[in-house]
Amino acid sequence: MSHDAYLTQAPLIHVAARIAFSRLPDFDEQAMETFHRRLVEEGFPERIEASLSEVTWSLPGPSGQEPKRRVRQRDRNVFKGPGHRRLVELRSDQLLFKVTDYEGHERFLSDWFRVIHLAAEVLPGLNKALLRTCNLRYVDLIVPKEDEKLQDLVSSALLPPPLSQVQGSPLFGATTKILNTGEQCRLRLQFEELQPRQGRLTRILPDDLVETDPRAGLSIQAQPHWEQAMQCAYGLLDIEHVHEAPDKPPLGDVDMEERFRKLHDSTRQAFWGIITAKARQSWA
Repeated sequence: MSHDAYLTQAPLIHVAARIAFSRLPDFDEQAMETFHRRLVEEGFPERIEASLSEVTWSLPGPSGQEPKRRVRQRDRNVFKGPGHRRLVELRSDQLLFKVTDYEGHERFLSDWFRVIHLAAEVLPGLNKALLRTCNLRYVDLIVPKEDEKLQDLVSSALLPPPLSQVQGSPLFGATTKILNTGEQCRLRLQFEELQPRQGRLTRILPDDLVETDPRAGLSIQAQPHWEQAMQCAYGLLDIEHVHEAPDKPPLGDVDMEERFRKLHDSTRQAFWGIITAKARQSWA
């Protein structure tokens, strides 16, 4: 099966693209109203003014005082589409695009590029902000069907060691690999082996993607076999490809389409390289 094949029952549940840049002054309400009007035309009519808690720690000093924890509230604007499956989020130092109704990379990247160009047109100073990182992240929830097991669907190299010599029941397992993919890029692949509780899923997203404000969250469409009583482990696959910009160029000087297409190419190769032939058949 080609790497460009479309899986009708793909386990992909969450995709996010992000641009992080040097912090800008808060955008005035007129700019935000213009941005909102343009996003309405693109299918994001609902605007939510929310906040985000940012936690920092101060290191202990030479006199041995305890580290201090500081919590700061950061403003953010979230623009959601119908069905709560797609959103655009704007902060003073980040622009994000998240979907849970992924319909292929061409549709996703095309929509994301329109959001980038729209933001650059209407938000004062954005093109002059300095690029820090570009991120592309894919999360797959790999739930075996009734006649399957997790090891049937993903490469054995990805699975945590079984430790069959030790008596006990499995609770949790994880593997992580980070690759330098060149041109200031790193690809992180993390796999978690999770156990159902009373036949039900216990987690469906990495902890850092769980939205603390329900208004700013997205809905995830459950597949029919998720509702069946489960007896075996399931998996959470998290692939993130990050481009760092140590020279910090202005956003207006960066070809974002080229950057994100390169990020996508490696994430696609990573996914297709770790699923099995049986998985492709099961999800086709």
